[in-house]
This record gives sequence, structure tokens and C-alpha cells, in this order.
Amino acid sequence: MKRRIFPGMAILLAFLVLFVSIARAEDVPAGQKLFLDKKCNTCHSVDTVKITKKLANSKAPDLSNVGSQRNAEWITKWLNKEVELKGKKHTPKWSGTPEEQKTLVEWVASLKTKK
Repeated sequence: MKRRIFPGMAILLAFLVLFVSIARAEDVPAGQKLFLDKKCNTCHSVDTVKITKKLANSKAPDLSNVGSQRNAEWITKWLNKEVELKGKKHTPKWSGTPEEQKTLVEWVASLKTKK
């Protein structure tokens, strides 16, 4: 009898782990997912959501509060190399789709609180 209970419990546990994994993935905003998928965290961190930059020597700023300083229109222009900041343009130029860019920019512009 114990043999039947154990496999059943193992299957139940597997479904529970899968459900929790899916729930966590759905909790991540689409813009945040794009930030990671497009490897923006190579240079930038977002400390408020525990995203660290991969290049420790990168001088690119933490974006946790960028939405308090810049609006979505400016961020879009920045990613498209249409504006400068301190005499420099963003590197690299955006390479995703316009829809992806809109999603990413909306998320970045929403970052307004430093912890």
C-alpha cells in the first residue's frame, strides 16, 4: 500500500512545483522579462527588483528610479539614439520590435522608487 501512496504523492508534489513555477513567471512584468531577455542587465542593474548587472565594471546606472527623472518618450528616444545624455548616446541602439520596445519602455518608466 505504501508503494501506491508514494508515487501519488510524488506526482502531486511535481504538479505543485510546476504550478508555483508558472505562478512566479506570471508575476514578472513583461517589461522586466524583456529587460532580462534583451540582456539590458549586462550593463544596468535595477536594485529595487533585485536585478544585478553582469558587468561589474559597467558605469551604466542603476535604473531603479529612472522613471522619476525621465518619461517614456525620452527613454524611447534614448534607446533609438535620438537624444544624448552628457554628450553620449545609448549603446547599443534598440534591436527589438517596436511592440517590445514599448513594453520595455513602459516598465522602465514605471521605475520610480528606490529601496
